[in-house]
Amino acid sequence: MTVWHDRPPFRDGDLPGSRAKDWDWEELRSCGAVGTTHQAPFDLAGNIHPVFHSWVVPGAGGHDGEEVKACWLELRQPLLLASRILKTAGIQWLSEFCIDDIFGASYSGRQEQDEQIDQEFKDRESTIPETPAVIVRHHRASWATSKLARKWLASTAHELRTVLPQYIQWQLDPDMFRFENGPAAIEALDHPETIRTMDEVAYQGGATGCFMSVLVMKEYVSRLSVLRRSGRFGGEEYMFTAFMVAVTVLHELGHVIYWRDFRAFNRQMTEPYFGGDLEMELGDSFMASIFGGWVPVPVETPPHNFQHRGTFEGGLAWKQHLTWDLHKSRPQY
Repeated sequence: MTVWHDRPPFRDGDLPGSRAKDWDWEELRSCGAVGTTHQAPFDLAGNIHPVFHSWVVPGAGGHDGEEVKACWLELRQPLLLASRILKTAGIQWLSEFCIDDIFGASYSGRQEQDEQIDQEFKDRESTIPETPAVIVRHHRASWATSKLARKWLASTAHELRTVLPQYIQWQLDPDMFRFENGPAAIEALDHPETIRTMDEVAYQGGATGCFMSVLVMKEYVSRLSVLRRSGRFGGEEYMFTAFMVAVTVLHELGHVIYWRDFRAFNRQMTEPYFGGDLEMELGDSFMASIFGGWVPVPVETPPHNFQHRGTFEGGLAWKQHLTWDLHKSRPQY
């Protein structure tokens, strides 16, 4: 996850205008960004979207274990929030991956990437070896009538409810955060040869899409449990943490909608750009489409505090996602 740092003092050699503004904590408190005392109700009701239904808690002793119940107690409200956001603000972005076959020979966002594709993967009868360079935004086309748009949205909503849940399983992972910048057992799962082999097994077994386990940091949910037990349920940090759980699952869904297809695999594990984006990060692109071009990130102060403590007590910041929609010229780095 991207972390927003407090910046060190200005140094000789920094480019003019490149020094970040320090956080003014008094100003943050006075405007209600941090240090609030009000309690959020956390009373969302309704049904969790089917795409968020399947969860695994490793080592929790079955579906009826106490740890599973405790985790689900904390997950329910964030997943209800994620479900509402998905339904009201997320379908159009996701539909751009479903309107056309983005790996098809006639797709306008396609680009040759032969050097990235394993030869054995190329030889598959069902596999087209090109992956798209950009995801085209059909909803912005001059010929995209309101009738067509309604059809696209309805079709995507149906796929999210009935098809994608068959291929996605969410998993709370206790190791991902701990080894964020070092060796980890999960790195073996990301090895291209492992992915290619498992895809081949699934393909030969008749699967029409990739089976995916999406890992979410267990520390998030554990922190919610700690806050609840310490009497801070509904408080500021609890609210920040629950919100970021919802943001995290939506962010990952932005990746899943692309990688659900066997043909998405390439040796460098690259993704396409979405529309006018200047950053190749589909999860952030999805979030930015929901939040007006911005992505929520934790405030980390002092530096590396978030990595070691894993809490949102310092608050959240908004990082701008770079896109031609909002930037008329390329930023100077």
